[in-house]
Amino acid sequence: MTILIRNGVYRVATSSWYPYLTADNVVIRSYSGQRDSVILHGSGMKELDQSVEIGIYIAGNHVTVADLTIKQLGNHGLAVSGNDFFAHNLKIQDTYEQMIKGNSKGKKLKNSIVQCSLFEYTEEVGPQWYIGGLDIHGGVEWNVRDNIFKNIASPADKVAEHAIHFWDYSSDNLVERNLIVNCDRGIGFGLGVRMNEGGMIKNNMITNLGNGKFNDVGISLESSPGTRVYNNTIIVEYKNAIEFRFSTTNDVDISNNLSNKPIKSRDGGKATLQANYINASKSWFSNLRFGDLHIQDKQESIVCKGIYIEEVMLDMDRTARNRPCYDIGADQIIDIKRR
Repeated sequence: MTILIRNGVYRVATSSWYPYLTADNVVIRSYSGQRDSVILHGSGMKELDQSVEIGIYIAGNHVTVADLTIKQLGNHGLAVSGNDFFAHNLKIQDTYEQMIKGNSKGKKLKNSIVQCSLFEYTEEVGPQWYIGGLDIHGGVEWNVRDNIFKNIASPADKVAEHAIHFWDYSSDNLVERNLIVNCDRGIGFGLGVRMNEGGMIKNNMITNLGNGKFNDVGISLESSPGTRVYNNTIIVEYKNAIEFRFSTTNDVDISNNLSNKPIKSRDGGKATLQANYINASKSWFSNLRFGDLHIQDKQESIVCKGIYIEEVMLDMDRTARNRPCYDIGADQIIDIKRR
């Protein structure tokens, strides 16, 4: 079944009711295909008293939500507890808690895709610290790709949740080609003892210029064995660009990453580090304010200094990394720039 929504602004949720979808094989999208033309909203970005307000709760399997704006909710824009979820061309803004919440309820949430969407706080800061972009419990074989995350930042008390977070016994997820701008924390796999296993983080650009009250790590692995972190570009004010933490984090490969801060072990984490460059200058990049970390000019320190990795034959823009010349970072500098 496909549900097409005509252009307009629709109040779909309150603190006493919201759409709760239990059916399988459903598509919900705008009739026009233009996400700015269909807006679903709730009662506002505000704390609720012992009640829940969600844009759409998806309990069924094989559900697609596309080409919509979802905003001003007391909890989440979307909550997911089914498998094979597909989100495309969404704009999720100004939620009081995490924008997409994966509620595993003790089971696994499998085979989902979130792509080509925007997650942001429009006032450049969130309403509280308990916010995030994607907060996925028990996610297995998800692909989060080609999205933009902006201003997921706490105003007070403590650091916000991650822009993208897989934990609580998640495994084998792929996070690639995302742009993460001015978020307290970038990408997290695992948290404390609630682990993640395996998966890959590649070709992402992460920027935090330190304008918020809390500025933390670009990529964090906590109890995340077997994870691969390849060809990301990270410019942050926090002391480390990438951290791998706890003795349960082992058999990790961190290679070809470009940053302005170190890559560090914490609390006994173990990883193999290859061909990373951690002394990038902010002057190298096209537009730091907007998170554009493409390289402006040829930089001898990173051009052709990466190692061959089969999983990153394409860069963030899907430009081929032609052998034998692999650049470090998310941007493979094209030939015209080399000249």
